[in-house]
Amino acid sequence: MSRKEKILEVATELFARQGFDATATSEIARRAGVAQGTVFHHFKSKENLLVAICDELVQDYIRGITKAAEGPGSGWNALQRVLEFSQGFRKSRLDSITVAFRETRSLEKRPHELHEHFCGLMGRIIEVKRRCIERGQADGSIRRVPAHETALILHILLSGIIHVETQGLVKLPELDTLVLDFCRRGLSTSVYPEERLRAEGGG
Repeated sequence: MSRKEKILEVATELFARQGFDATATSEIARRAGVAQGTVFHHFKSKENLLVAICDELVQDYIRGITKAAEGPGSGWNALQRVLEFSQGFRKSRLDSITVAFRETRSLEKRPHELHEHFCGLMGRIIEVKRRCIERGQADGSIRRVPAHETALILHILLSGIIHVETQGLVKLPELDTLVLDFCRRGLSTSVYPEERLRAEGGG
């Protein structure tokens, strides 16, 4: 692991546990085993370090769902893999996700270009889900629903679960199976065989 990667790892852990404002760069440096100047050499400021954590997180997520979406099978199979990857990612990267959801208020005064950057990344996430839905509609595995709006709803659903979980607002039960079943019942034509029949030109 490089020094930069170690700094990111330690900062993520500290920001998640004690908050961005309460974490000093000197503590990050000490825990990472580097000089404080090394932190500033790589990231220039504590705010830039927070941006890097969020950016790496979202980029990793996009790579993961893109790979899941490009696998074999129907559009519904692809969307199911995306949903399953999303739920696994949430569990494996909970510290980074907590930081991204809870601490980004510290970035509100950052340049407009940063906001545009992250909005663009969110757009790419929604686009992957939209393509799965359109693929499923083309092969008859997903119902005829507005593809973009449905992809946006799925994004909000998954983000809402993360928001509640990271804020500690409610003690959530295990939802993975319920979420997948909810989406299947709402979207898969296996639940609505008459729609698959129409998609295949049989009615």
